[in-house]
Amino acid sequence: MSIYGFYLIIIIFCLLFAWLSWRRRDLAVALVIFALPSYLIRFKVFSIPTTMLEVMILVLFAVFLVTNGTRIAPLSFRSRIEKFIKGTLHRFLHAGRNDSGSVGGYCWGILLFILFATISVFAAPDKMAALGIWKAYFIEPILFFIVFINTIKTKEHFNLVINAIAASALLVALPAIFQKFTGFGFTTVSFFNEATRRVTSWYGFPNAVGLYLAPIVVLFAGLIIVGWIKGSTKLEAQNPNKITNLKFKFQSQLAIKFKREDAKQLIFCFLVFLLSLLAIYYAKSEGALIGSAVGIVFLIFVLTGKKIRLMAAIILIIIITSISLNAATANYFKSKLTLSDLSGQIRLQQWKETWTMLKNDKILFGAGLSGYKTAVAPYHQAGIWLNDKSDLNWLKKIQTDEKFRQSHWQPTEIYQYPHNLILNFWSETGLFGLLTFVLLLSIFLMDYWRVKEVGNKKMYLVLIGVMITILIHGLVDVPYFKNDLSVWWWMVFGMATVIAGRDINES
Repeated sequence: MSIYGFYLIIIIFCLLFAWLSWRRRDLAVALVIFALPSYLIRFKVFSIPTTMLEVMILVLFAVFLVTNGTRIAPLSFRSRIEKFIKGTLHRFLHAGRNDSGSVGGYCWGILLFILFATISVFAAPDKMAALGIWKAYFIEPILFFIVFINTIKTKEHFNLVINAIAASALLVALPAIFQKFTGFGFTTVSFFNEATRRVTSWYGFPNAVGLYLAPIVVLFAGLIIVGWIKGSTKLEAQNPNKITNLKFKFQSQLAIKFKREDAKQLIFCFLVFLLSLLAIYYAKSEGALIGSAVGIVFLIFVLTGKKIRLMAAIILIIIITSISLNAATANYFKSKLTLSDLSGQIRLQQWKETWTMLKNDKILFGAGLSGYKTAVAPYHQAGIWLNDKSDLNWLKKIQTDEKFRQSHWQPTEIYQYPHNLILNFWSETGLFGLLTFVLLLSIFLMDYWRVKEVGNKKMYLVLIGVMITILIHGLVDVPYFKNDLSVWWWMVFGMATVIAGRDINES
């Protein structure tokens, strides 16, 4: 296809998407969610690099402003513009207003977040690269957040969002599973080898699969648990005397607890959960698996009854005991938790270099957006000696045995980010940007106490479980500084705002 043909398709798509945004903004929001991986489609507009995802968000926001800002009685052009600007500012400052009139606290956090991200552009060594990060990871996700909370207002809208997330998960998970068994579509030879194969789906590296799917795994685990509770409530209302009878067969429980539609939804949620989890497993993304496990355990303990919590606690104790009694398994988990394995030691060295860089002359403003690689270069070591803590003579061998020294030398590269959530934000947006990020997280957690409706409280706990998964994974990876992940992050804030401010069970 010629370059002109490609741009013609882009233009036609944008026009159709603008029409959809005008006619059915809820469907347009859902399409953006489904198409989060479309950031991989890259091109330039007037020599400015952009992606399909960015264009969709900008078109959606532009239509949102126009359709909401021009519903004014005929006035002079100047008066129309003035009312348009005032109305837009009012909608932003009051984003997330609930029925009782209280205003969510994200507004000033967002303004500070944008402010410190903007300052980081000026602190960056490459201003053009920094501007690209600024618009893709800060401005556009927040624009999507604004449209989201002003569009998703009913249970039907919320279900539409959930279905879009499910479709997007399948869009990533199914090609990954297909890769596992066929070896098709790998761009890196090291990931192709069957014995050590790590799937990458549409992305170029395996961890991207885990970063994208781990929050979705926990989200749908939560939906399954919440659905089960919903069914249990129905059973109790229908037959309170039999609720304590644990001798029901599983099939009869499903028949009593759930309507046919509920059962279909539960099966669908389970399929999304299972396929996404399989894709993460085949990607061998250990951080994502651990984050998912922690998130699911959290949901079990906050969303289920005493009996299930007790059973879960017993199962956890049995698993931990079994791991402790098996030396090989215990050593494996110990090496992961203490970061003494290969990837862990590389991470520790990277964090050490990052901290040295920050405390020397970047403590306040960081390295600037997209400036990490340049700023950390003077502090970077070409490699590390892999420390074998099970070998008491390790240091002596490193000093005296040339063959041992060669086998334990690990070259290290400078990554795009420090692979730690705190250091990521600190190095990119400075200390105040990091503190603002913590402020936004605090608002997210505290808003749980604003939720009044019982069903909404359960859904908010599911979102907290999703956030816990992201944070756990973020201890050793980069769960925000990526086009799809930054939008995902603000979408979680958006769902939380909707749940805290509205009763999603009302249509």
